[in-house]
Amino acid sequence: MNVNCVQASAPGKLLLIGEYAVLDGAPALVMAVDRRVKVRLQRASSGTGWLSAVQLGFERAAMRVEGDVLRCDGADSSVLGLTGRLIPGIMRVLGRSPGEITTMNVEIDSGALFESDRRRLIKLGLGSSAAVCAALAVALTEWFAETAGPADPRARLRRWLPVYRESLGARASGADLAAAFCGGISEFRSTDEFAICTPTNWPKDLHWRAIWTRQAAQTTDFVGAFDTWKLADPVSAGRIRSRLDEIARHAAANAHDGAVLFDACAAYAAEMVALGDAMGKEVMTAPHRRLAKHGHECGVVYKSCGAGGGDLGIALARDAEKLRAFELGVSDCGGVPLNLAISEFGAEAAWRPEPESGRKL
Repeated sequence: MNVNCVQASAPGKLLLIGEYAVLDGAPALVMAVDRRVKVRLQRASSGTGWLSAVQLGFERAAMRVEGDVLRCDGADSSVLGLTGRLIPGIMRVLGRSPGEITTMNVEIDSGALFESDRRRLIKLGLGSSAAVCAALAVALTEWFAETAGPADPRARLRRWLPVYRESLGARASGADLAAAFCGGISEFRSTDEFAICTPTNWPKDLHWRAIWTRQAAQTTDFVGAFDTWKLADPVSAGRIRSRLDEIARHAAANAHDGAVLFDACAAYAAEMVALGDAMGKEVMTAPHRRLAKHGHECGVVYKSCGAGGGDLGIALARDAEKLRAFELGVSDCGGVPLNLAISEFGAEAAWRPEPESGRKL
């Protein structure tokens, strides 16, 4: 180790289209957004390192490794969760003993991917877990000066996706991790064996805005329900999955065409409602449904992003005036417009400010 301090950051994400279908090999369109997780590593002066993660509710908690999991004094293991499994996993891939983490101080700041509501911090659903994974992987690689580590973001994705999936302890496509490493807008496809992330461009004639429903969602619960439903009702599942796959592939092949993407998102939103009804899970919660109805009245397409059950949605319009009219009624529907832009760069060592002007959804 020849450094005393390393900083790294990684962006959050919005999944535009391909939810659920991406788990079975269909493409998804995912974009990195200009809210970033930041990680800072410093050499521990006392010989015992600490971890700070304010959004998890603790600061400067002394670290230790027990088995394959990181523990922190005063922090419940369920709170530490994914981070407690990620750090030892990353260390092992780097060829380091997980115990070496106790020689440094680690600060994780994911505050940009949370919002405060009635004095409570709530996850926005911008892929904070994936952004933390990407930022930690880049920071720890830099810390140990592992020059053999891949610099290409797609190579990084392939290297770290297995660690991310194992740390989650649940099935995950990795689309959020692709956005965290690659930035911009990408077509993403994966199976258990590979992940392909291909950059694309946002259509100039399609306007967008991300909307927060003030409700957090647990993605793993919905993915588990999806897998259970497929086994229990294969006929219905096959029909809906085929339609989701068809729409996602058409959208990915024409991602540059605003008219095609607009219509594809409208069709996919309708199938997501059917999927939720078939699964017996509220993919489209009441705020999402109100926003979708309001969007229809304004000539705007609105769909939930990700597994649903709360979190985020996205409004799309071919006409900027229609989007502005939609935004006027968002709060009455239980939504909060977010001022997000596309982040053109993915995970990287050091921090740099996002440009003030960005392409807005």
